[in-house]
Amino acid sequence: MIFRKTILILFAAWLFTAACDFNHGISPLPGKLKVRVIYRGEAPANTQGIYLVVAPVFPPHAINELYHSPNGLPFLQDTIFTEMDLPYGHYDSYALWWYSNDTKSNLADILAMPLDASNSLLPASFDVTAQKPVVEKTLYANLNRLNRPSAIKGTIYFNGPFPPNTLATAIAAFKLKPEEGIHFLLYLRAIDFSIEENPYHYNLPIQAGGVNFIAVFWLAERAALTDFKTVGVYLDPTNPTQPGRLNLKDGETVEGVDIYADWSVVAGK
Repeated sequence: MIFRKTILILFAAWLFTAACDFNHGISPLPGKLKVRVIYRGEAPANTQGIYLVVAPVFPPHAINELYHSPNGLPFLQDTIFTEMDLPYGHYDSYALWWYSNDTKSNLADILAMPLDASNSLLPASFDVTAQKPVVEKTLYANLNRLNRPSAIKGTIYFNGPFPPNTLATAIAAFKLKPEEGIHFLLYLRAIDFSIEENPYHYNLPIQAGGVNFIAVFWLAERAALTDFKTVGVYLDPTNPTQPGRLNLKDGETVEGVDIYADWSVVAGK
């Protein structure tokens, strides 16, 4: 159940990229979030923009639940200040989201999201109230993590055609094998939601470092967003009972990371 709830985060993030303009009404909002953003490093040349995103509920259940800055934030100086008008209420998370000119944005493009060490490393929350209508926060953004000169390439082989009720299929790579809900966010290194053919030749841009779990996920049309199914895992070629592991050098491309996905997992779904 924890796994299913966390996969909602992945899919909600994918849905989020379909629309960036959210209309929460035209009435003036009484509260305000003020954020100081401290950058480190340089943004990649394909940067379309960096945006402030606030979620009253995390993970979000629908696109229109999110508050999204209408314009990209400056990122050429070390420190910038931004603010967002908000209604009174509780907010589960706030984050910076990076957009690329080249690819669809996804969960791996969260640039900064503070976590609460006293609350099982869940996203840090805040409240906007009549007593405290202005909340001030600081976000630290490492732009270097957006540079992904390495890559994982391979082919996903499905044992048959996509089910006719397929809504989305994705491949994701993780730093460590996720064991608890928040790990799917903390350990995510790269993700691709564009799987639409069999076989599918994928290319995941990624930073150098270890990757210890790569899997393929599937979601049915009209299914609850918590019903993502794991249909394939990259296995160790020398020990196919265990997930395969990679250690990428800077600028290295590892090829032949093939995955065999089994539709029997979702038969009748």
